[in-house]
Amino acid sequence: MTRSEENPPRIVVVIIDGLPLELAETVVPDLPFLGTRVAHSSTAVSCFPSTTGPAYFPFLAGCTPGRANVPGIRWFDRTRPTPSAFPHRGLRSYVGPDARRLATDTKAVLLFARHAWPVSSPIGKDLPKHGELSRDLVWAAAHFTHRWDRADRRTSWKLGRAMKKGREIVFAVYPSVDELGHTFGIAGGKPHSALEEIDRHLAEKLHGFEGDVLLSADHGLTDTHTHIDLRSVVESAVGTTIAFPLIHKRFPRAVVCESGNAMGNVYLEGETGWASLPSPERCRELAARLLELEGIDSVALRAGRPHAAELWTRHGVGEVGFDRSSLYQRGPVFDSTFQGATPTEALERSHADQNPDTAFALTSLFASVRTGDLLVSAAPGFDLRTGSEWPEHHASHGGLHRAHTVVPVLASFPLPERRLRTLDLFALTLERAGIPLDEYAESDTARLARNRWAPEVWE
Repeated sequence: MTRSEENPPRIVVVIIDGLPLELAETVVPDLPFLGTRVAHSSTAVSCFPSTTGPAYFPFLAGCTPGRANVPGIRWFDRTRPTPSAFPHRGLRSYVGPDARRLATDTKAVLLFARHAWPVSSPIGKDLPKHGELSRDLVWAAAHFTHRWDRADRRTSWKLGRAMKKGREIVFAVYPSVDELGHTFGIAGGKPHSALEEIDRHLAEKLHGFEGDVLLSADHGLTDTHTHIDLRSVVESAVGTTIAFPLIHKRFPRAVVCESGNAMGNVYLEGETGWASLPSPERCRELAARLLELEGIDSVALRAGRPHAAELWTRHGVGEVGFDRSSLYQRGPVFDSTFQGATPTEALERSHADQNPDTAFALTSLFASVRTGDLLVSAAPGFDLRTGSEWPEHHASHGGLHRAHTVVPVLASFPLPERRLRTLDLFALTLERAGIPLDEYAESDTARLARNRWAPEVWE
């Protein structure tokens, strides 16, 4: 027996990408394996944007997308100098070849650097092996053939191998629920069937494993019936606008970068060019115009002073901010208001809101200069790209609202009774693995534990 086989992992973390809370609550208790293996359940608030890629940073690095400086699966860095009229060097889309740049786009330190073995991960950084080429090829083929069962089988095969690698943590991602939901919708039943198949895979690969199992999701997922062409809407309001994949228009006045199809970073050219920010008044004018459209749930924008943001909805305008080491939330748009709250208190007080944890989420995300000037969230049933996208999306995620940000948490061990963020699952994973949180002292999770958190980018 090898040394690695003598030291099996202490905890296996399973992320079922895009697993909706309602589907988990309905299906998991009756599954033959998971129904008994992860008998302790709770929920957690994910991050914003609630989309694959950025929403993995809380699990893997204990930090928010804003701290990781990755504000979406597509984004634009207006500060990058470029000699051409466009396309701009600061454009990024992880839906395609740019996916490999994610590893160098952030300074965040992932669990893979020392303590976790990657069965599969949308963030290929700090890996203890030579990349994820086989995963990339299988997932690319599945995108065109819709055979996401093969991607799940690849994950299970790698899970079996990972149990012998001698690391304290094994991290496995199953993509089928999210991808089949996008392609066929949730109501069609394919995500349900995929979840049952994942249960069979886990029963086989974790048979006899005596350590802990933690299962969660990066974001929620809702069926989509109507597409909003956000690019064309913005173009009609401000002038020439580009959005992926058509990014070769010269001298654009705006850039639209969608994530999960239900969230969009919108960037406006500043008064003196792209290197400067637009005025808050211009952003407010566009926010008001966007909210005239059915299907736009909310629009967030910088409030014109450090660490403050405005949230615009049809119910009014609210403001959130970070001031003197505490968070505040006020205005008619919110179900709850508070001032002088710690991040833990802010989560507790806003947990039941339509947009839970908004103060923490927005102040954190706007700390990144790569974040849009406006953050647009579509309402459930709507998304922000056209039906001509292939494959056409029939389910979406990414929004600020609870349908996309509240996710299931299931474990083989008792879970904390307090309100949770997916950030907290990072600390919980380390605890069950016997690893001090101080090993990742610069993570948001560690800073929160020390009461030293502030919205900023990991440098």
